[in-house]
Amino acid sequence: MSNSSAPTSSGVPQMLIEKLLAVRGASSQRQVLIKEDDIHVVLETVREIFMSQPMLLEIRPPVRVCGDTHGQYYDLLRIFEKCGFPPYSNYLFLGDYVDRGKHSVETIILQFCYKIVYRENFFLLRGN
Repeated sequence: MSNSSAPTSSGVPQMLIEKLLAVRGASSQRQVLIKEDDIHVVLETVREIFMSQPMLLEIRPPVRVCGDTHGQYYDLLRIFEKCGFPPYSNYLFLGDYVDRGKHSVETIILQFCYKIVYRENFFLLRGN
């Protein structure tokens, strides 16, 4: 029997964006618990989008170009707070999304969710 309050797979990215943004302004840098099933939905969906878009992107200005985030989730939130949240600001991230910070999962999942929801306003390069 399905749980009627559970989001459909198409609603998972938006639900996760709301959940991930709910920690803004927290006095301590809290981790956000994300269900494994929701991560799978996001990964499968964003893969389809990446495969459907061309390798060479032509992006219309204005666009915010952002360097390495390295799993620094709260720095990523500060970027959005200062420069505007998608889709009000367009973004191009250059790579190095995870690895050094304590919040690598939150960082990449938020970026992937924004890619899913705003695929023509949010771009992620493969990077190094």
